[in-house]
Amino acid sequence: MKIRRKDTYTENTEPCRLLAGICKDSDLVFSLVCRGGIRYTPLEGEEARKLDRMFNRQNCLIEVHPGHVLLPSKYEELGDRIRGMEVRSSDVWVVSYPRTGSTWLQEMVWCIGNDLDLERAKILQHLRTPLLELTVLMANDDGEWMRDLGNSVELVENMQSPRYIKSHLTWELLPAALSTVKPKVVYITRNPKDMCVSYYHYCTLVHNMKGSFEDFCELFLKGRVPLGPIWSHIFGFWRRRHEPNILFLTYEELKRDQEAAIRKTATFLGKTLTETEVSKLANHLSFSSMRKNPSVNLEPIMTKKNGPDFLQATELRFIRKGEVGDWKNHMTPEMTTRFDAWIEENLRGTGLSLN
Repeated sequence: MKIRRKDTYTENTEPCRLLAGICKDSDLVFSLVCRGGIRYTPLEGEEARKLDRMFNRQNCLIEVHPGHVLLPSKYEELGDRIRGMEVRSSDVWVVSYPRTGSTWLQEMVWCIGNDLDLERAKILQHLRTPLLELTVLMANDDGEWMRDLGNSVELVENMQSPRYIKSHLTWELLPAALSTVKPKVVYITRNPKDMCVSYYHYCTLVHNMKGSFEDFCELFLKGRVPLGPIWSHIFGFWRRRHEPNILFLTYEELKRDQEAAIRKTATFLGKTLTETEVSKLANHLSFSSMRKNPSVNLEPIMTKKNGPDFLQATELRFIRKGEVGDWKNHMTPEMTTRFDAWIEENLRGTGLSLN
């Protein structure tokens, strides 16, 4: 008997014990490791080969369970460490699927929490509000510039309180202690069509992805892009939205009335802002300000990664357009119809609107 898939089981569950017994067969092509509740499997088939071609790296992603989350294999080294990480009651977490306005939100949250200290806000956002799993997400990228980023998990672990932390991980992969310690968590999501467009451009800019927008859309609809399916990610927080330590926002809400979103977030964080302070922060968070702000626009990192002439040679930017409805400039009518049906099917009966 042969099991050709190389699985890593990380919990002493009944399936794990059964598989451990099977592993006595020396012909099995199988790896079994019991650690802390996360299971890893390699990607296989045409979709895996397509991803490898697009990101120009063999076996560029693995599948992480629970949740069918797609991440670089580096996550195997850090997954249990993240899951078992200390959570402090004074923490403030900003969580989202990629390209939903999280950079915008984390700047707003940090500034409110730090009494609009815009002088300290000139420090790189990565250091003020580190992306917990950045070391994992950038693991397939080569170059000395990676050393400057350090180990993102270690950075978070060693931060002084109160910590402001960002993550794109699902609820099930975040530190388990979030459920018991209950620090403040601000979640943001976005219309999936705009999310997909922005994510495509991000992967092209940051990860040098090669491939058509249509190919990316197909993978996005199937939940086979980096980070995996969007719906399990979103609903993991949507169903917890009534918990007093969780604030659920949408990108469209912030775009409709940024000052109202600032007030709502400030109230959630236990802060009081004057109207003058609200206006000051809204100006700091405006698209034009964010796009030219080197502490948030990723341009210093992109320059280190790709060289000093890179940004002059491309129109791609990390903070790209900041618009609602930009999907209309990219999606064909046929693709739009497919996305609309997919969105309607998944939102039906949930009470969540992403218009």
